[in-house]
Formats: sequence, C-alpha cells, structure tokens
Amino acid sequence: MHARRLSLAATMALLTSTAISGTSHAAEKIQIGIGGEFVQYFGYAENDTNTGDFDGFDVYSDGVLEFAGETTLDNGLMFGVTVGLFTYTDTEDQIDDSYLYSEGNFGRVEIGDRDNAAALMHYAAPDVGFGVNDSDVSDWVVNLTGANEDSAFQSTYLYLGEDKATKISYFTPRFEGFQFGASFIPEFERNSNVQPSDDLYNSGMAFGVNYVNSFGDVELALSAGYLRADKPDNAATGIEDAEGYSFGGNIGYAGFTFGGSYADTQGNGSGGTDSAVSFDGRGFDVGAAYAFGDAQVSLSYYRGEVADSAAAGDSKHETIMLSGAYDLGPGVTATASIFRSKFEADNGADNEGWAAISGIVLSF
Repeated sequence: MHARRLSLAATMALLTSTAISGTSHAAEKIQIGIGGEFVQYFGYAENDTNTGDFDGFDVYSDGVLEFAGETTLDNGLMFGVTVGLFTYTDTEDQIDDSYLYSEGNFGRVEIGDRDNAAALMHYAAPDVGFGVNDSDVSDWVVNLTGANEDSAFQSTYLYLGEDKATKISYFTPRFEGFQFGASFIPEFERNSNVQPSDDLYNSGMAFGVNYVNSFGDVELALSAGYLRADKPDNAATGIEDAEGYSFGGNIGYAGFTFGGSYADTQGNGSGGTDSAVSFDGRGFDVGAAYAFGDAQVSLSYYRGEVADSAAAGDSKHETIMLSGAYDLGPGVTATASIFRSKFEADNGADNEGWAAISGIVLSF
C-alpha cells in the first residue's frame, strides 16, 4: 500500500509538471527544517458533577514538532512535504499532519493526512487564549454526556471523524479575494493504509470557499464549507450518510476583531471511526478580540447541541471564555484564560464547572 500511494503522488506530480513546461530538475534536493509550537499550561478547575468531584490544580502539555521542507524546480513548480509529531503521548495518534504538496500558477495540491478543505478554509470567533471552539475545554470541565466532539456539539469545523484521514485536496489561487478548495476522502479512517472496507464512511467530499479582503482600514474574512460521505454498505438500520455545512466570518478595524461561525452536522459515529454516537447537531460561536501593542484580549462564547446521543437523548453544551495574551519576545507568548462550561444530557449526565488556566507558548 505504501508503494501504491507513492506512485499516485509521483504520477500527479509528473502530470502537473509536464502540463506546465515539460521535464525540469530542482537545483538541489529538499532540505528538511524543524519548526512547531510547544505549550505548557497550569491551571485550576472545579466541577459540579453528579458522579463525583473533579477539582484541583493540573498541568497540561500540548505541542507539535513540524518537519518540513520544499524545493522549487527550474520551471517554478514547487514541491514540499510536512510531517507533524505530537510532543506528548496519550490515547491519540502520535503523528499529526503528514502530507505532500505541490504549488504553482495552477494553485495547490495536497496528498496525505491533513484536515479537509472545508475545515482549513473556515473562519470562527477570535480567541487569543485556550480556545472556545474545537478546543480541549472538556479536559478541565468534564463532559459526561457522551456527545461526540467531532460534531457541532463542540466545533464548527467540519470533521465528523475524518480529520486525519488520508485524502487529496486542491486549492485554487486567490482571485479578487476569493479562494476555492475541494477534498476527496476515500474512507473516514485515521492514518490507515489498509484497503477501504465496508464498515466505514467512504467516498467523502468536502468543499470550502472563503473571501479575504481589505477595505481601507477594515479587514474582512468570510467562509463557507460543506462535507458529505456515504454510509457503509453494510450499515445497520438507522445509520445515516454523514453530512455537514458551516459558515463563518471575521471583521477587523482599529485593533478590534469581531467574528462568529455556525455549523450543522448529521451522521452516526458508528459509521466512522468513533464510538456509536450521533453527529446530528448544530453549534455556533461569537466573539470579539482587541490587540494593543504586544497584548491581546478576547471574549468568546460557544453553544452546541446534539440529538439522540449515546446518553439516550439530547445533549447541550455552553462555554464562555475570557482570554488574554502577551508577547514576551520573538516566539514566546504568555496566555491566560478563564472559562465556564456547562454540559447537559436528557439522561441527567450533567456537569457545570469553571477553570482558570495560564500558559507559555513557544513558537519556533
């Protein structure tokens, strides 16, 4: 399977290069550099649960090492590779993104394990700290509902369990502020080279579009995305095709940024790679941020819900977060966030709590 995937990438590269200007050789081989980000958080959380208390101080690590390099051929066509390695280990995969790309006047092609075009081109509410959208708030305020975080319950980014599935994506050049993107996802399984099977969502397609432009001192960014996939051929009764759409936008002026997003998702986790939960939900976020000198502050809010989850009923989630950040120097940022989250399920698996977190972010 590895040889088959490399052959596909090589064939596409050859076709693209030939279409532009025939055979060409790079001046030198790709040189790999190391970059990335490392974050160390320290914070305190209190949870009001009906199954026990989760209170106290904690230390939380996050980060990724990015190995990347690219080369430009004599004809101007660029080829590159990016591989991300998580700096910590838990139940998640050790490898983050891992993909090859080619870029030129035709646009950009990516092949490998990376987010789909709808997610990559999405805009959401600004947040300068821990993050209210598609973040790890449930690591501090425990989610007991069983609702899936890949649905709109906690994220307006369209994943539905396929965020690290191997795919091919194409992005057009930006024209008059507009850019379009599309992804083909053979199967919704993370980091797997086995032959697609009949027990996973398959034949997935994602489409994204955004518009980025400035009008004097006003900066505007708008986005829309769509994702769908076929249910497994041997799917049990009640399993639906996976589908989702999203909208988002930011507007900035005089140091202020206002923004928000909305997503609606459908499907069943048992048709993808996660546990047998429902993706039938919707969520939105709104927020504002202000930058002054080396400092930034933000206030953001997220609300999501999902129907017919593993909790035997509907589940709801709300988080409000106040964050701040200060650049201590090149590549060194201090952050702090305080937030309150509430998780509710029809079966009574509820929890409400708050957390205060500080962190140091190292970018390199």
